[in-house]
Amino acid sequence: METAVYKTKNEGIQIQLRRYRDALTISGGMVIVLSIWDITKIFIGFFLGEDTIAKMIGTIIEQSGDAVVGTEYEKTVSVLLWVFFLLMILLFSAVVFFYHLYIGLNAYRTGRYTARKGNRLYLVLTFISALLTGFLIIENIFSVIKSEDASGNVDFAFFIMEATTLVNYIFILHAADKIRKLEKAGGEIQ
Repeated sequence: METAVYKTKNEGIQIQLRRYRDALTISGGMVIVLSIWDITKIFIGFFLGEDTIAKMIGTIIEQSGDAVVGTEYEKTVSVLLWVFFLLMILLFSAVVFFYHLYIGLNAYRTGRYTARKGNRLYLVLTFISALLTGFLIIENIFSVIKSEDASGNVDFAFFIMEATTLVNYIFILHAADKIRKLEKAGGEIQ
């Protein structure tokens, strides 16, 4: 009895293509998850940083509030400023989330082979995000070196998360490039 085993052409290329597609899918999901970190950083910066919103609002009211508004409306102006700042933070957080969602979903779709052909804008945005993350890491290193405060653990946590984000962005770019090259080599999965 003779057994016939079907061997496909370019089997090694197809295996690599599936591997990079799976990696791109995982990295796309990771971008979406790490967007929560970016939103958390926004809130930490505004509410727990050195220049918190409460200090900024107090400074604004002290500098120009008495002359323009008067002391009887100081509380109302303070509440309105709080609402304005919170709305701006929420709006900015939504923009950050949708930015990362766009990158993550397109990487996921490319990895799962459900993306439209020619949609490469997410790779440009990923490259820009990788550059910005690299600059944030460099800035974080300099702030840790110059730091004389007790926030060393927070700076180290920021460094770890930013380094993870940078590696993820670089891996998306690497996997997308490998997929493109393997597809050119004729290993496109049918």
